Amino acid sequence: MFKNFRSVEKCAYGRGSFDKLGEILASRRQAQNPAMVFLVDDYFKDHPLAQKLPLQAGDHIEYIYAGGEEPKTSQIDALRDHIRQTVGLPSGVIGIGGGSLMDIAKAVALMLTNEGSSTQYQGLNLIQKPGVYHVGIPTISGTGAEVSMTAVLTGPEKKLGLKCEWTVFDQIVLDPDLVASAPRDHWFYTGMDCYIHCIESMTGHLKTLLAKPMATKPWICAGRFFWAKRLAKTPKTTKSSWWLHTSEG
Repeated sequence: MFKNFRSVEKCAYGRGSFDKLGEILASRRQAQNPAMVFLVDDYFKDHPLAQKLPLQAGDHIEYIYAGGEEPKTSQIDALRDHIRQTVGLPSGVIGIGGGSLMDIAKAVALMLTNEGSSTQYQGLNLIQKPGVYHVGIPTISGTGAEVSMTAVLTGPEKKLGLKCEWTVFDQIVLDPDLVASAPRDHWFYTGMDCYIHCIESMTGHLKTLLAKPMATKPWICAGRFFWAKRLAKTPKTTKSSWWLHTSEG
């Protein structure tokens, strides 16, 4: 079986990585329109994280509620149109939040350069042009959406992702301090999702020599996280949170 796939181009990781976001974006701000669009989970609207965003003149921020249903094609189309009218074609899109925000950021980045409705592109390799530069910054561990080549959307007729090599983020930032305030039920369910997917990759009948070792280490890290949370009331910003955050890729 031959596979030749694209992965995330750059990954910044470790505590304090988020503080370097301004430096990361600086080299990607284009002269004709240096504006960046920040799509942020509205959980952070009155959170200290919002004050740390490296906003510059002309940048645009949208706070998005992502606690209900999965992203819809109509939502992506409306966001794309709003950004075009407000900013034009930005230098990049930065998604900050959970799995749904990651998918929204990927889809919007693609639709800014592709005409028509996102419903036209639900499926494999239907996107016609590369999207704008896009960055994923997960604030919860376990969804894996920041490394996936799919942006899952629910359309009027089907639930299917925009899936192609251009969907993959150009840059991700993994900072365990960002997941420290995640509600317990959120990190438990997304963490268990990661844990179970690792087991599937290690034992499934379609497992490969590449998938097994790549799933084994995350499985160990996720297991350590849950064991630490069970045995002690570990401070949320300590090593245990990093175990789960590093397991999600």
